[in-house]
Amino acid sequence: MKSTDGRLRRLETRLLPPPETAESRELREIIAEAGRRAARLGLPEPEDEPEPAYPPGMSLAETMRVAARLMHERRGAEEAGALR
Repeated sequence: MKSTDGRLRRLETRLLPPPETAESRELREIIAEAGRRAARLGLPEPEDEPEPAYPPGMSLAETMRVAARLMHERRGAEEAGALR
C-alpha cells in the first residue's frame, strides 16, 4: 500500500499542471490586461494558430515550384516595365 501511494504521488506531480505561483498569476493578469486594452482599441484578437507555411494539400515541392514561377513572372513584368 505504501508503494502504491508513492507511485500515485509521483504520477500526480508528473501529470498535474504545476501549482500556481505569484509569478504565474501576475503573468496571467498582464496578458488579460493586454487583451482588454486591445479590445477597447478595437484591435482583432491574435490567432492562436499561425497561418500554414504553405496551403494544405500542396506538397513542399509544389509550393516551391509555384513560388519560383511567380517570382519569374514578377521579374519579367518588372523588366518589361523598365524597357518601355
